[in-house]
Amino acid sequence: MSDRDVVWRQCVRLGRSVLPLVDQEPWRAAKRRERLGDWGIDVKRGESLIATFAGLAIHSVVVDATAAGLPRTGGTLNGIPLTAVIEATAAKQSHEILAAMPTEYADEEERASHDYFRLLSYQGGRTGLWLPRLRTEVRHSLITLSGRARRSGPTCGDLIRWAQRSGLE
Repeated sequence: MSDRDVVWRQCVRLGRSVLPLVDQEPWRAAKRRERLGDWGIDVKRGESLIATFAGLAIHSVVVDATAAGLPRTGGTLNGIPLTAVIEATAAKQSHEILAAMPTEYADEEERASHDYFRLLSYQGGRTGLWLPRLRTEVRHSLITLSGRARRSGPTCGDLIRWAQRSGLE
């Protein structure tokens, strides 16, 4: 497996670990699920899209770092500040986040989630509001995790360690 594929897999796993890490305070899951319901988003679908969004945002920041001259390796991913991912979720448009998406997937669930994310990025009407709302959830989740750090400036490497300690990796 190439370094590019390894980094992508790590970003997907990190995206999937964000909500379980946030949900270490159980009331957070209940509030999120209530918001998703209020927005007309199926909870299972919404949480899957939040994980997808988080993984894609992390990966897009790694791709930006690579474009700036850093190698696309686990070391680069580990050094990405969570603040950079938080900023990317707020500043990047959906098509910019999608530009970093690879064409190979580990399983059908991953493919379906990414295809649905892509479809939503072009939707109008009520469904067109889903991605901005999910963007808010991703950003809020990352800010929450960043705020729990024992030191300032947590990185994706810290997120990996938190996920490992929680048995998510």
